[in-house]
Amino acid sequence: MGEIATSVLRDWTYTHIHDWRTQIVLAWLRISHTYLTQRYLLTRDSQPYCDDCLVPLTVRHLLVECPSLIDLRHCYL
Repeated sequence: MGEIATSVLRDWTYTHIHDWRTQIVLAWLRISHTYLTQRYLLTRDSQPYCDDCLVPLTVRHLLVECPSLIDLRHCYL
């Protein structure tokens, strides 16, 4: 891992969250590592795309950008 990536990861502290599993999930989301969005790398399938927006499926797209998920974001985030 590069020096920049190491410093960025080091700055991600979750001192208010004591459950280590929750800390791991948050770290995975921050680095966009999820089975849903990265599975194609393991299975050699084609990269998944959002059915509504026709853009590559990423964690950022799901949590921030996709207009079809606005109601869910307002409900849970």
